[in-house]
Amino acid sequence: MQNIRNRPAKLLDDSHAAVVELQSALDLDSIWKSCLKLVRNQLPHRSCSLMFNIVGFEPTSAKHHVEYSRNPDYVPATSLTISGPYLERHPKIQLYTYSQIVSEDPDAMRRRVEQEPDPEWTDFVHLAFWRDEQPEAVLSIHRPPEQSELSSDDRAFLEYLHPMIEASLRRIRALEQDCARRLAYEDLLYRMPIATLLIAQDGHQLFATAEGKKLSERWNRGLRETAERKLSLPENLIHLFASSPQAVGGKTLKLHHPHIKGLTATVERNLHTAALRERPCYVVTLADEHNDESDDSKASAQPSPEAWTALQKLSPTERRVALLVAKGLRNDEIAEHLCRSRRTIEFQLNSIYRKLSLSRRTQLVLALS
Repeated sequence: MQNIRNRPAKLLDDSHAAVVELQSALDLDSIWKSCLKLVRNQLPHRSCSLMFNIVGFEPTSAKHHVEYSRNPDYVPATSLTISGPYLERHPKIQLYTYSQIVSEDPDAMRRRVEQEPDPEWTDFVHLAFWRDEQPEAVLSIHRPPEQSELSSDDRAFLEYLHPMIEASLRRIRALEQDCARRLAYEDLLYRMPIATLLIAQDGHQLFATAEGKKLSERWNRGLRETAERKLSLPENLIHLFASSPQAVGGKTLKLHHPHIKGLTATVERNLHTAALRERPCYVVTLADEHNDESDDSKASAQPSPEAWTALQKLSPTERRVALLVAKGLRNDEIAEHLCRSRRTIEFQLNSIYRKLSLSRRTQLVLALS
């Protein structure tokens, strides 16, 4: 993390909070908001944009701010058309201006006119952030005509800003990679043929394999009397451990279902992680020793040909969402499972409904049952 004490002399007091926000940003939106605060405080500009998801020197996403404009509907161009050839010749360049590009590539003026026939700027400055040999993001600042040239203070500020943004982008990339790995591990564990639940210290379920989810639901459905609800899993694990004399050394407890013959739950307490709230404190292993379910009932749980046909109409991501809906997960649970926002899941569900000619969640569940 860059030391605030090494900031440029021009850095205003109002910018200190934005520096801290940028240094702790965990998503692109936070990076953008803190960058915008800093630029607005420090650098005269007409507009400011953060362009990202760059493919072939063309951004596919961007965030904009227009400080002032002759046209109230003005939106800066989301493009690297002007600077693309320059970036190809200068890989990994961090700071450059339109004036620099034109001095080396006079054809850039033609590209500028094609992009914006009536531009409201005379110069821009770009901070470029690279991943390998390709730009990952570009912060574009369009300068007002009366202050088109960068002063030494302006340049010092931008050189101070660049490594902070770069560190935040690296942090986000690492988080995304960690999330992808976690999803891969969870998906692998979920499909393993073992019936296991991982329970946190406060009693909430952290994870369940597919078999574990099925058998725990069967366990709870089989509790007929109100008094038997104290045996429900995983809600009453802590109470069961505290009140049961059968707990071996306070670490292991084996429960037999009161009505379903052969259905057992072995609960192990992991004392080494009990102090860590989000680490598994209890491991529940369920077993159906008599395997009451017939082969016919197992076969009926397989997706029907109609369900497979429906799934083929969806994208891979939409299939995952649809299958999680069919398993009974709520939108917020699906969002957490897939490391997406709830709004993204809702958008994908609407797309699924449209492709399958459905209008409700229950119809989707029935279509995939």
